[in-house]
Amino acid sequence: MIKQVIFFSFVFAFSVSNAQTKSYKMVQKHQLKAEYCELDQLNNLYIVKKGEVLKLDADGVELNRFSDKRIGEAVLLDVSNPMKVLLYSPDQMMLYTLDSRLGELSERINWFESGYEQISLVATSHSNGMWLYDPINFVLIRLNEKLEEQTRSLSLSQLFRQELNPTDLIEVNNKVYLTDPNHGVMEFDVFGNYLRKIPIKEIDRLVVNDNRLFYSENQKLEAFNLYDGSIERVEIPIDEQETFAANRNRVLITRQGDVFIYQALR
Repeated sequence: MIKQVIFFSFVFAFSVSNAQTKSYKMVQKHQLKAEYCELDQLNNLYIVKKGEVLKLDADGVELNRFSDKRIGEAVLLDVSNPMKVLLYSPDQMMLYTLDSRLGELSERINWFESGYEQISLVATSHSNGMWLYDPINFVLIRLNEKLEEQTRSLSLSQLFRQELNPTDLIEVNNKVYLTDPNHGVMEFDVFGNYLRKIPIKEIDRLVVNDNRLFYSENQKLEAFNLYDGSIERVEIPIDEQETFAANRNRVLITRQGDVFIYQALR
């Protein structure tokens, strides 16, 4: 295990010194007073405002809107599957499942009423399942499409011998990623077994696409290749207060409520 950690750290350091650069061009700007945004694989934009989620097409034209003042301001939006969007209000412990038109697909789920004391994170999983993070017991939980519990990880607090405060969760390519800004990004398999820790800290929201983990560093975006550990520098300026999203060919920046869209140059 020690050899693996040393080797991985060496690869990471070598990759940083040999980082590749990818250029982008700003193609759109929208004044939307957005709190934060998401971007799906079809280049649709999802704008989160207080009590609202707006869906815009690739040209910035509004397609659909979901409104519910009860969801509050601090919401999580998972657009990994554009046909089944997850909107979660941790404060209310309420999960909304939305279709491609932002209509409600099924009944809302109150996790407290479902027997969970607290659920802080929710994410889409394969086969119409979903992942939950229980911050009371420090465990990852996977539910199947019938909301039956299939997998429960070991206590992460006991595993790492430290208290964790994860801020985001995502499943990509049969891997599960959980980030704690103070400790780094933890990678698990789809059975909740811990695999490794990615040595990049201060990542609040997980943006993973095309096997790349995006993050901001020194007011620039960078992308860490999850397969080989190489680093790709993204020529887009970004401040610490700004949020971003990315897919295979676009990067979206939320800057003082305005939304800037950048297209990759080939």
